[in-house]
Amino acid sequence: TDLTTRSVKVHFEESSKLEDLLLKVHAKDTRKQALSRLKLKLNKDIVISVGICNLVQKALKLPPLKLYQETNEPVKTKTLTRTFNTNTCSLLLPSDTKRSQIFGNHQIILEKEETEELKWFNDPGLMLMGFKPLVMLKKHHYLRPSLLVYPEEPLVIGSSILFSALLIKCLEKEVIALCRYTPHRNIPPYFVALKIQVTPPGFQLVFLPFADDKMKVPFMYVMATPEQMDKMKAIIQKLRFTYRSDSFENPVLQQYFRNLEALALDLMEPEQAVDLTLPKVEAMNKRLGSLVDEFKELVYPPDYNPEGKVTKRKHDNEGSGSKRPKVESIHKQPA
Repeated sequence: TDLTTRSVKVHFEESSKLEDLLLKVHAKDTRKQALSRLKLKLNKDIVISVGICNLVQKALKLPPLKLYQETNEPVKTKTLTRTFNTNTCSLLLPSDTKRSQIFGNHQIILEKEETEELKWFNDPGLMLMGFKPLVMLKKHHYLRPSLLVYPEEPLVIGSSILFSALLIKCLEKEVIALCRYTPHRNIPPYFVALKIQVTPPGFQLVFLPFADDKMKVPFMYVMATPEQMDKMKAIIQKLRFTYRSDSFENPVLQQYFRNLEALALDLMEPEQAVDLTLPKVEAMNKRLGSLVDEFKELVYPPDYNPEGKVTKRKHDNEGSGSKRPKVESIHKQPA
């Protein structure tokens, strides 16, 4: 069918067929390295070492590189920040300045060391807080892309064995581990859930929302008739397809890479990227048939025209009498 998705995965092996070359995707290779290596504290006495890496990372355009005009060598840019006295215009050293903040109409002055101590909560790492059933982790708890947690044996001997035992027990009991996560020093901690992941083996580090992150949005419910709901269920069933994230490319990045390729190979014009995010209107209309018209008859009034022009209502002061009178130009005749 026209709505079936095709595989557009990145192929790292050599291509021997023309179809393999057509399926290749213009993508920027990213470095596979750990974001950090931290300690997972199970209690006061048991500590294991784990590594944390990204599972999903947003693809961005390459930043521009400044070159020297004559030799095309890369040029490094260095920014210097200087602090001056507003009264005497004299240069101030870092030891000559302090920090202040207003609390309750009172200005509180703090030293640099004191501000750094206020930012410090605890040492970087993961601290086990407890366990909860897996069913308590909901989809609306999603805040940002999750991370992958895996054991780091060289740092603490025996981390892989204890990590595997914790993974197996969480899988058997169908629970998640709640932890306090501090990625770096002087960074506020997060509450995270360690969810089991089979491939690659490890835990998904899911960021949990705080009470301040949740919003109460008022909803206005409109009850639909059973006929309207059945008709909409039929429409949704006709438009269902297997979604895979690797089947949709960013059209902006794809066109950007093709423009760079055309510039590097001195081509006349770049290849146009196919925007796979656009809906296939013809295939959707073919699948739906008369379901859309039948749904409109059930929902909208008989005289409703969605493509009709909306007539603007005139205000009371915009009647015929409020029109500005025409002013005729009068040329003065010379005497």
